[in-house]
Amino acid sequence: MMAAIMVQHGGFTMPLDTFIDAYRMVRVDRFAQPKLAGDARLMTVDTGGIVCNHCRANQVDLRDMLAFRLIDGQQELQPCFDCGTSLDEGELCENCTDDLEYGA
Repeated sequence: MMAAIMVQHGGFTMPLDTFIDAYRMVRVDRFAQPKLAGDARLMTVDTGGIVCNHCRANQVDLRDMLAFRLIDGQQELQPCFDCGTSLDEGELCENCTDDLEYGA
């Protein structure tokens, strides 16, 4: 049996999956990378449970991250359930909508 990865953040220690859910982070699909503005400020967590509170999207490789979320007040991320940038199951971002309309 594999031991659960524990995350330490803000004075609390919790299992990795609980941390991701508690902070309403978007899980990264390695095969469908989210489309983020390069200067978007993120909070990320990697496979080892290491949390980075303040980083820019162009400073991290999202393929190495398990989950991310925009830091409050940021509007660079367009919601989309198709490319993994939204928690809302009914919204598509402009790029994915265009892809569907033009068959790309």
